[in-house]
Amino acid sequence: MNDNGKKSVMEVESNPMKMKRISLLAITLITLAAPVTSFATANAATFAVGYTNAHDISPNNFTVKKGEKARLEINPTDTATGCMSEIMIPGLWDKPQPLVKGKKIVIEFTPQKSGAYKITCAMGVVRGAVNVR
Repeated sequence: MNDNGKKSVMEVESNPMKMKRISLLAITLITLAAPVTSFATANAATFAVGYTNAHDISPNNFTVKKGEKARLEINPTDTATGCMSEIMIPGLWDKPQPLVKGKKIVIEFTPQKSGAYKITCAMGVVRGAVNVR
């Protein structure tokens, strides 16, 4: 301890628990201070979509611009069953996502070609469309 009653750097470095706490604190502070980048904040056209068993997805038709980022945020209030338990957009988002009550699904894409893309279940049953212009 120095004349001011504080521990020296050598005393802190010799205590592994204190060094671990200081390291964790430093990592936490650096993580919190780091800028957050997200596709959603990069000027993506964002569409909020609901899902219920009675009405499927709503709304179910969207128009987006070719070459511009788009984001569908699907908020299921029911858990889907059977063939319609998953959602995808072949050609824009080919990975089927399960529709589970309370679990928000985010589908982000940047369409490169104009046309109508079907929103489907994993088996291809149509439930809506994304129109790219």
